[in-house]
Amino acid sequence: MDWQRLWLGFLLPLTVSCRVVGPGEKEAAVDYLLQYGYLQRPLEGLDNFRPEDVTEALRAFQEASELPVSGRLDDATSARMRQPRCGLEDPFNEKTLKYLLLGRWRKKHLTFRIVNLPSTLPSYTARAAVLQAFQYWSSVAPLTFREVKAGWADIRLSSHGRHSPHCSSSFDGPGRVLAHADIPELGSVHFDEEELWTEGTYRGVNLRIIAAHELGHALGLGHSRYTQALMAPVYAGYRPYFKLHPDDVAGIQALYGKKSPEIGEEEEEDTTLPTTTLVPTEPGPMPDPCSGDLDAVMLGPRGKTYAFKGNYVWTVTASGLGPLFQVSALWEGLPGNLDAAVYSPRTQWIHFFKGDKVWRYTNFKMSPGFPKKLNRVGPNLDAALYWPINKKVFLFKECQTSPRPP
Repeated sequence: MDWQRLWLGFLLPLTVSCRVVGPGEKEAAVDYLLQYGYLQRPLEGLDNFRPEDVTEALRAFQEASELPVSGRLDDATSARMRQPRCGLEDPFNEKTLKYLLLGRWRKKHLTFRIVNLPSTLPSYTARAAVLQAFQYWSSVAPLTFREVKAGWADIRLSSHGRHSPHCSSSFDGPGRVLAHADIPELGSVHFDEEELWTEGTYRGVNLRIIAAHELGHALGLGHSRYTQALMAPVYAGYRPYFKLHPDDVAGIQALYGKKSPEIGEEEEEDTTLPTTTLVPTEPGPMPDPCSGDLDAVMLGPRGKTYAFKGNYVWTVTASGLGPLFQVSALWEGLPGNLDAAVYSPRTQWIHFFKGDKVWRYTNFKMSPGFPKKLNRVGPNLDAALYWPINKKVFLFKECQTSPRPP
């Protein structure tokens, strides 16, 4: 990676507790920050990172990990990066101390199928651990889970080794990425077959706790910034008297409501959902990123490319498609089915257009006074573009352009 080596040579030598950090350790840290969403690859045509981007990424990781925030690769930061963890990114984890919502099932009664589980545990022990993992969530939210032995199920659990053709994101061997899962309404939960999976002991990796974490993703929760929360990205080890952290409970109840014995099987109303639009009640059908027309595409904050379709948005990188989110889970108060979106790196403003209205956000926070009515250009734009040469935003409608200040 020439761009990485150039950056490593350009940056002043880092020290960790009075020792010089070697190029291999720095390169491993950059790889980690890239893999888990804290740092973006340089744009095409650029050879290296800006030092301030790497420092900001380290600070974001340290803050999200409840470490002293220095922006330097110190011993504690290096140690945290070596800990086993979930394979999902920590998207925008540094923006809020609260749980992160990634999606939501449009029903509360879900089926699941155990395709296969890690072989280091007796089958009956592994099965009991997974059933307990489901129970953690059903005990605090009005969710039910019914097992099916064959055919399709909403949530499917399986174990895979490296380079498995049935796993879209290959595992990396023992002690690193332990498991990963898809967000609603995809439903796959995968465990790394090469880990030493255990139950009732401090040895190895506890299957029950990791299964509960990945089921949290499958139900729509992202990673938590609380290191003792179940949804923290780094595995905190076996806990014999484990229970959900308040942040875990608040997150699942924001999605599905509180557990109530008075709610009958037929009642599906979400009377306890938050008044904000973090998750729409009717998110609409899940789009296929590889087919159909997009509503909008935007090169947005941190160099990520965002593709919008209906009520969903996903990131696009050089290595492929990133996680799928509901639009309002990232930009609170923003509807789906947009006409256009544009980001100005100079002001860090994002403008979203739909019908005769415009929304403005500074990165992921809506600006006061928005949404506003589009008075000068009229409704139903076709597209919007930021032109870096003159630092202007261009709005496109009916094959005509109208320059606007960013």
